[in-house]
Amino acid sequence: MTRSTRHLRTSAALALAGGVIVALGGCAQGGDASESAASGDAAVSSPTIISDGALRICASYGSPPNIYVEDDGVPIGAEVDIAHALAENLGLEVEFSEYKFSGLVPALQAKQCDVIMSSLYIKPEREEVANFVPYLQSGSAVLVTRDNPEDITGFDDSLCGTKVIAITGATGALKAEEKSAECEENGEAPISLTLADDITSLQQVLAGQADAFIDTAELAGYYEKLGDFELVGEPFGDVTIGAATLKDNTELHEAMQGAFDEIVDDGTYADILAEWGLEAQDITAQ
Repeated sequence: MTRSTRHLRTSAALALAGGVIVALGGCAQGGDASESAASGDAAVSSPTIISDGALRICASYGSPPNIYVEDDGVPIGAEVDIAHALAENLGLEVEFSEYKFSGLVPALQAKQCDVIMSSLYIKPEREEVANFVPYLQSGSAVLVTRDNPEDITGFDDSLCGTKVIAITGATGALKAEEKSAECEENGEAPISLTLADDITSLQQVLAGQADAFIDTAELAGYYEKLGDFELVGEPFGDVTIGAATLKDNTELHEAMQGAFDEIVDDGTYADILAEWGLEAQDITAQ
């Protein structure tokens, strides 16, 4: 399936009737596996990984073009392709399980998966419990409807006094809180912040219940291309996305770092980014 075909199918799936999104599905605790054919002998085995022959990945499926689902419920996206390439290099199959974004780190800590690959920003507090293999550059952005009734111009004072929605546990929520405090310090009205999942957030913006959605720059750019939203201002807060493994599982971390280096060297990584239009997120170009 080409990238343009994926976009057309996802656009159709957004099926807006009165501005309600019905795409990408909900988040389940756990979930069925999406498998990748492994080749050769596995580079790691239990207890380094939970199950011999499989790399179990926790993810939240609401961040196109990085990771999302279409009608068949199978995860697709740049991060999915990177995960399959890493697993193949390690001689493993891939098993994805879906969680709410806020539940990803707890799931890893409970050893319900081997690794998180789900637009997870590398932050000091997360590095206390996990090791990361960086694989994408990212940032945050502000998304509004095309008519933009509140005349929001980006991550600036135009957000003061508006209704903003962000994903529970995500960086966008923290950025909105910081901006709201800044508004108050400057004598402006604070931001009214609501926390939700990705689909609810987009629904509320389309329905006029929220004025803006703050999330990753990749997701904002993706939905802008579908036509109902507009990315306003410049992306902000440069961050790095990485594959998270438990802090004490250094063997898996090192194996995944080695696999990532291999897919960079053989061109697979660059090909994946080009397929999804994410060349600007190339971690090796920084």
